[in-house]
Amino acid sequence: MNGVVTWGSVADAIGALATSIGLWTRTSDGITSANSKVAAAVDALAEHKRLAAEAVAEAKRQAAEATAKADQLSSKLYQIEIWARDEFVRKRSFETVVARVERGFADLKPEITGRLDRMSDRIEKINNAGEH
Repeated sequence: MNGVVTWGSVADAIGALATSIGLWTRTSDGITSANSKVAAAVDALAEHKRLAAEAVAEAKRQAAEATAKADQLSSKLYQIEIWARDEFVRKRSFETVVARVERGFADLKPEITGRLDRMSDRIEKINNAGEH
């Protein structure tokens, strides 16, 4: 009977070994599959990280461009405001001066007309005196 028990023990050991090998193979396949999935996830994460960095860089570039354009518009608006202010003051000042000059001429017109009339009268008197 020792031989039967020994062969039985060997058969049990071979069965246990086959089960262990099967379990090890399935576990190894699972680990290999998990490692492949982890590697793929790491690659995908690296790609997403690269894309995110590119998107951030592009957003910063666009923000810098927008800031530069806003600065240019602000500067141009300031120049327009200064120009409008200067032109308004110049125009208003010019109109004020023109109005003063017109009033001055209007005030001088009767005086100049009177003097011209007196001068014409004198010239006529001188001409008439020379004829006699």
